[in-house]
Amino acid sequence: MNITATLFGQMITFVIFVWFIKAYLWEPLTSAMDERTNKIADGLASAELGEKRIDEANIEYNRIVDEAKSKASDVITMANQQSSNIIGEAKTISKKEADKIIALSNQQIGQDLNIAKDTLRKDISRIAISCAEKIIKAEINEEKHKAIFDEALKELK
Repeated sequence: MNITATLFGQMITFVIFVWFIKAYLWEPLTSAMDERTNKIADGLASAELGEKRIDEANIEYNRIVDEAKSKASDVITMANQQSSNIIGEAKTISKKEADKIIALSNQQIGQDLNIAKDTLRKDISRIAISCAEKIIKAEINEEKHKAIFDEALKELK
């Protein structure tokens, strides 16, 4: 055998081998690698987008929490203010009611005092008339008059 023929045979075999690889293996392998590269790139892009969305969600979450805290603080402030107003109104109403009760009590006491004065006047005038009758009926005598007054005073007690 000749070296040239061997080299020529190996060259033809190599060319057929390269053509076979290119035709049946190279294209599917490169398309599979391109497909895999695209999937990896899409995955990385999705991961970056996911991280970006997570950051945006965290920012939105913090904003909503701050807003909720602010609203809660406003609600608590309003509730405290309303409770203070209600307490103030209750104090005002109770003061008015107490003043009414005091006025009615003073009026009742005044009426009872007037009734007691009238009763006392009637009793004193009755005693005075009784004393005067006894004095007029009896002889005019100083000792008797004194005894009559003492007796009238005892009746008052």
